[in-house]
Amino acid sequence: MDEGGRKFQELKSALLAEITEGEYDEGTLLPSQRELATRYDVSRDTVQRVLVVLADEGWIESRQGRGSVVLRTQTVGSSARENAAVRRVTLGPLIAAAFRAKDVSLDVFTLTSEVLYTHVRVQEELIRAREIRPGKITIRMLVPDDDLPMPFPYAPGSPDDDRPQQHLRDIRKYHTDNLVRRLGELARDTPGLTATVEIRRVPLVPYSKLYIFNDAEVVTGPYVPSERPITLDDGTTLDVVDVMGFDSTLTHCAKDADPDSQDSLIVSSWRNWFDKTWQLLAT
Repeated sequence: MDEGGRKFQELKSALLAEITEGEYDEGTLLPSQRELATRYDVSRDTVQRVLVVLADEGWIESRQGRGSVVLRTQTVGSSARENAAVRRVTLGPLIAAAFRAKDVSLDVFTLTSEVLYTHVRVQEELIRAREIRPGKITIRMLVPDDDLPMPFPYAPGSPDDDRPQQHLRDIRKYHTDNLVRRLGELARDTPGLTATVEIRRVPLVPYSKLYIFNDAEVVTGPYVPSERPITLDDGTTLDVVDVMGFDSTLTHCAKDADPDSQDSLIVSSWRNWFDKTWQLLAT
């Protein structure tokens, strides 16, 4: 991926983090294109390309004479008692809470790792600023095998067109490669910190994303098929059938003092599924 492609992905990740965590409420405007270009040191062309993709994915809408309006954030429905009175829980604070532990573990099954990369970058910056100080970070990630035929994304009427799936593979490779690189650099630059990222591929098509935090909490939610345009690296726009994680409310549960409670059993069940899949199916 060239420099323009890297700047595009970094800006998209930064804006996605701010949108999903409520930095901009639904119905509010993003900063102007000129402001975004200056703030993130990118070209106006890169800003425009990112805004087009965020609009294609349903996060924002460009309105004539107003700019880019935020359409939605991502809500997590939590059954944990401490969240019972909270109107809105989002993924970022849950990941942030996990990173307050001395030993941080994240086990993830995902399609692209884009959202994980987005939120881990935020925690990386806090560690570098010495605002949080974990001693160990262990991330295990399961992703679909690149050779696995996927039912999505595909262009209706052109089932043999591999460009949509290559686009998906490129996005996954960018974020997984950079997650490994950034955590390796963080461990090198931070005395007393051990950080490892291991990625294994499985012959499974994920129907939902799965996060397990510190062996004690689970967040999961289905990928929802939808029709939408995608913009390829060469600027070509294709109408495809794809899956979108943000179209569903993620659900969160946490172990409690009762090992036989519903939440404790859900966490234990997913914990067992991930470990067995990691050991027996992943390569």
